Amino acid sequence: MNRFIFADAAKCIGCRTCEVACAVAHRAEHSVQGLTAQTLLSRIQVVKEGKVSVALACRQCEAAPCAGACPTGALWREGGAIRMRDADCIGCKHCMVVCPFGAINIVAAPAGEGMQIVKCDLCHERAGGPACVSVCPTGALDCLDDRALTAAGVRKRQRTACVPSAME
Repeated sequence: MNRFIFADAAKCIGCRTCEVACAVAHRAEHSVQGLTAQTLLSRIQVVKEGKVSVALACRQCEAAPCAGACPTGALWREGGAIRMRDADCIGCKHCMVVCPFGAINIVAAPAGEGMQIVKCDLCHERAGGPACVSVCPTGALDCLDDRALTAAGVRKRQRTACVPSAME
């Protein structure tokens, strides 16, 4: 199973700190200096609906419909994640259309040359792992792998087994 960012809507306060951390982590200078609403390019997006908010990021799907739909091979599976190569992107947006989570965007590259694929890459070049996870003030984000997901399932089953019956 590929690792992915898990967002807990019950803990998310919609502060968008994750979006800023992501944008900064992917900037060449790794700084907020000069970052504006127009230049903020985050690979995770906070979605708000009424009183509920949750961060949305690429789920690094096993079947990866985005990679299968890409006619140039700009998206592919490697090291437990879906990787991307902007230089191969032609901007056809097939990956955006087939993504079941709406977690991919295609934008004009900042330098004005070609297209840029905007999707979570789990901050694969960052030593500390995903920037969004490390800055979330409420701990709403976690990077899960197969072991963490299995352990969470075991904890849920144990809690369920310990709940007293309503029939008593």
